Amino acid sequence: MKRLFFPKKLVVPAIPDSLPIIRNFISQVGNRYRFSQHEINAFKISIDEACTNIIKHGYKNIHPPGNITMKVFVNQDRLIVELIDQGKSFDPGRVGNPNVARYVENGRKGGLGIYIMRKFLDAIEYEVTGIGNVLRLTKLRENRVTRPFIFPLISIFRRFKENLFLNRELS
Repeated sequence: MKRLFFPKKLVVPAIPDSLPIIRNFISQVGNRYRFSQHEINAFKISIDEACTNIIKHGYKNIHPPGNITMKVFVNQDRLIVELIDQGKSFDPGRVGNPNVARYVENGRKGGLGIYIMRKFLDAIEYEVTGIGNVLRLTKLRENRVTRPFIFPLISIFRRFKENLFLNRELS
């Protein structure tokens, strides 16, 4: 693997108000290192899902909640983000993929975060270390072969989210 550039780091409280800060930070890093807008958006959605899970589940019933540390490593062909927390551990590798058609048919809301991360990212690794839970997310730079596949996936996800919010408003 080629040499990684100096890592960028952000530490925020594990609260919902930190999510826009996290999204903005990853946008700045992606733009600085000239990742495409599609790559940045895939990462923002995935990180948002992961951090939401840390906030809702990892730090559930822990008052005050701890922090989420985000370390970003960049090289010529990939963007790697490590999310570190000291909440309850949860290995996303133990979760299978849902039947999305049945999921939508039944009108379920939520619970697709790990599935979404798997669709948008190239690698998801998890480990419990001496510093806490470490979720390592990797996104390879797009190439012309994978780009046509990503557009329909983003469109499907957008329609799914729109339907989810529309159904929520009608309830």
